Amino acid sequence: MSYIPLIAKVDSLPPLPESVLKIESLFMSDEPEIDDIVKVIEGDPSLTADILAKVNAPYYGFSKNIISILQAVTLFGSSQIRSIVLSSSINRCFDIDLSPYDLSTIEFSKISSIQSELIFQWYMGIDIDIARSLTPIAFLMETGKILIAKDILQNKKTEAFLSDLIRYQDIAYVENIHTMMTTAQINALIFKHLHLNDTFWESMKYLDDEREVPKHMKEMVFALQVVRSAVNIQEQFSENSMKKALGLLTDNNFSTDSFVRISKRLQRKYLD
Repeated sequence: MSYIPLIAKVDSLPPLPESVLKIESLFMSDEPEIDDIVKVIEGDPSLTADILAKVNAPYYGFSKNIISILQAVTLFGSSQIRSIVLSSSINRCFDIDLSPYDLSTIEFSKISSIQSELIFQWYMGIDIDIARSLTPIAFLMETGKILIAKDILQNKKTEAFLSDLIRYQDIAYVENIHTMMTTAQINALIFKHLHLNDTFWESMKYLDDEREVPKHMKEMVFALQVVRSAVNIQEQFSENSMKKALGLLTDNNFSTDSFVRISKRLQRKYLD
């Protein structure tokens, strides 16, 4: 059964670096000062180099290179930099090969960035505290796919997995029939293992769960489901994916206007 080695892989993950734990501690109360974030990142040369490499990725579209952490935090904002820091640190634990999803690491990073920016820009107009909380979670929402891909590769099931992704057009369903776990379920284990705050693993625990979502998590889980419907590894702002996302919004009495407007803006920025 695939879920046993998947859980073992999660349990063997090393703890987050001290610099990352310090940054997480800065977000435990109010929005941290930019200078405090910059100081922690610059105290970790490896993290500094990784962050600068990531923020200069072509899909962000900056005309000039970002050459300092202060510049990066100022341009991206503290919530987005927190997302990049966590993603960088967690992904360092893996050999990333997403070929079972027919996905390159660059495409994977771009999709994560779009999901994170979409939820931040959309929810800033609804609840700024939830927007800040969900930004790093959305950025990490596809992380479990790294372990699923590894399992598929080790068991030489890539062709069958890809075929089923095309056949069913339901990523979580295909993951479950091949590994007995979904990306969200693995994320919940990873985030809990790394001692990230409860919001991280609880939101993932209920993302694919058909059981009743606890009241304190309903809004967050719903927001993530909307974003994942609009932007995922198979479709990004397609006619079909937007129809699903807007259907969720309408069914839950949410306005669609701002979501559509922001989606169009991000589509032009990242995909056109």
